[in-house]
Amino acid sequence: MKKLLGIVVLGLLISSTISFYYISKYDVYEVSSDDFENHQMIKGGGHEYWSLAGQLDKDLTQGKNFFKTGSEYRISYLPSKTIYALSSLIKLDLYDDVGKIKIDKKKVYLLIIQTILYYLVLLFFYKEIIKHYSQNICLYIIGFLSFEPTLILFHSSFYSESTFFSFQLIFLTLLIKKSENITINFIMGFVLGLLLLQRSVAMFYIFPILLFYIYAFKKNFLKPATFFIFGYILILVFLGYHNYSRSGVFYVNSIQSKKDLYKYMIPSIISKKNKIDIPEAHNILNLNQNSWSKKNNLMEINKIQNIPIEKDRIPYHNYRLNESLRIIIENPIITIKHILSKTMHFVVLDPLRHVHIFYQYEYKGNPETSYYKSEIQKNLIPFRIFYTLFIYIVCCLGLISLFKNNKKDHLLIITISLLYFISLCGWIGNTRYFAPCLIYLSILFGNGLNFFINYKKQIKLKI
Repeated sequence: MKKLLGIVVLGLLISSTISFYYISKYDVYEVSSDDFENHQMIKGGGHEYWSLAGQLDKDLTQGKNFFKTGSEYRISYLPSKTIYALSSLIKLDLYDDVGKIKIDKKKVYLLIIQTILYYLVLLFFYKEIIKHYSQNICLYIIGFLSFEPTLILFHSSFYSESTFFSFQLIFLTLLIKKSENITINFIMGFVLGLLLLQRSVAMFYIFPILLFYIYAFKKNFLKPATFFIFGYILILVFLGYHNYSRSGVFYVNSIQSKKDLYKYMIPSIISKKNKIDIPEAHNILNLNQNSWSKKNNLMEINKIQNIPIEKDRIPYHNYRLNESLRIIIENPIITIKHILSKTMHFVVLDPLRHVHIFYQYEYKGNPETSYYKSEIQKNLIPFRIFYTLFIYIVCCLGLISLFKNNKKDHLLIITISLLYFISLCGWIGNTRYFAPCLIYLSILFGNGLNFFINYKKQIKLKI
């Protein structure tokens, strides 16, 4: 137990120290080469969460009912609510008097709180895995989760990942328990709902998990699965009701989940199909959108966001999703090639880019001054490849170990989870979205490292 606490406390101290360092250095504004001002830490998706938290604060201050607050459900639901709640708790003003993100070192406490949550969850996770693996394997798993840089740097960011990792580990702990207890299964469904609220990518994770239920419980799967589904649906109803109260339309899919295919994949498919460049592909899509909007008595698509009523914008978002699916179905070969190409990049680990380097380089502006054109990006490529190969080789040894020890349940959980997150996010090609996969790889890594160490010991004994 002392070793476990030592690992967890050291991980917590390292993560907290990094957070204090980043806040002291990067809680400032940057002026990009395009003269646009960004907060150096809170930009991109983090800025949108912060903005929504500020809007929630304003709405509640004006006396709005909570279910009437906010705007359309564009991105993940929970992060902005968490920022608002924690900032209220520590008396942190999100914006200054002129509407800019307030420079205030108290922001660090938002990062420390999410870090503490994560390391407490590691103790909860350990209590379950110690029932299935040796102490050494468990310590290697917890060590990986405590120190792996891709994971721990997210604790020092205002992205949604850190809390998502915590919810993943809680869910994984309950799943490994493989209990038929109705309360545990209801809680599992509820936690899965929290995963969805934290990151919309978890929306369909329920389906592979239900396959595991059928495998694990055989003929007795119906009762635990029913309570699991009920816990999940409870969160969906809450989310849908909030959207309905605000907009008059009950819906649970974020706008982001509807637009991403259309924004990031479809232009490439059209470009390759018609042998044209990406800007021309965008022009074709815009013409088709405008034609659709006229048929449906809507204004031009590029003015769609000016429509004041949320429910009147939903048909447009649905159109983009349906059009994306149609183009994908009609171009299967091009789509598969595109997905495979992006996925190959997706699975190469990039532990420094999405937090450390993200803070150092401007968010937008002149491409020549961006990270992608920088020397550090080129210099890091060999390190990234070596690091990725090291992690995967150890995980392959872990796979062999799990097979040898007949851990079929855990192999199935790991496999379906990895396939789910890779298939839903791999086509984007952004290595940031691979990070949740490391939670499942930690089990393979811990087993693989133990396998390797024991193998070396056996060789020494023979010599």
